[in-house]
Amino acid sequence: MDCLPRTVDGAAANMADDLLLLEAYPEPASARFRTYGWSEPAYTFGVSQRWVEWQPQVPAGCVLIRRPTGGGLVSHLADWTFSLALPAAHPFCGIEALESYAIVLRALGSTLCSQGHDVRSVPRPLGQLPYKAPRVCGERAEPHDLVSGETGRKIAGAAQKRTRDGLLLQGYVDRQGLPACDWSKLESDFPLALAESLGETARIVPLPVYASETKREITARFASADWNERL
Repeated sequence: MDCLPRTVDGAAANMADDLLLLEAYPEPASARFRTYGWSEPAYTFGVSQRWVEWQPQVPAGCVLIRRPTGGGLVSHLADWTFSLALPAAHPFCGIEALESYAIVLRALGSTLCSQGHDVRSVPRPLGQLPYKAPRVCGERAEPHDLVSGETGRKIAGAAQKRTRDGLLLQGYVDRQGLPACDWSKLESDFPLALAESLGETARIVPLPVYASETKREITARFASADWNERL
């Protein structure tokens, strides 16, 4: 699994880099993972959600961007953000979506527990899951999300996108819910646990180089009203 250096960028550029990770990575047969920060106060919302529903809930001065993945509204004001992209031929892409979600969050949970944090996975109920419309993600924990064992507060979640190119999973950890976390250690340990869960070996690689015009176009798309306000 290719592990990219951490970057910090604006919201539209972050979403563009995640999509490029799925659709235009120079080594398309490789699993790839990255973490990143936000150079501006930002919120993101799921690809199939309505802008008019979320925009009034976002504080003034914050950017609101539609993600390429699903889910509800996520605040990036105090989070640790990561993404994973897998090629379509990877065995992980052939399993149920909720199970792939669970595998990634379990690896994250085990990494946090190794630091001594009381973090637990929300169990999946038996039988068919009832449909629940996506909402503010921090307010409701879904099956396999990570929560604090002490308070029940949601600690981490993720959203997915599956296409003919493969799978993109975007995830986050709430920094405020883990004030004693060693984030540098998480940065180094989580990719190792995740790679093992995927049957991969983690290796550090340089940032990929994309065609400059392609990156500009995709970043501009994520920043545009046509993309963000289309629903």
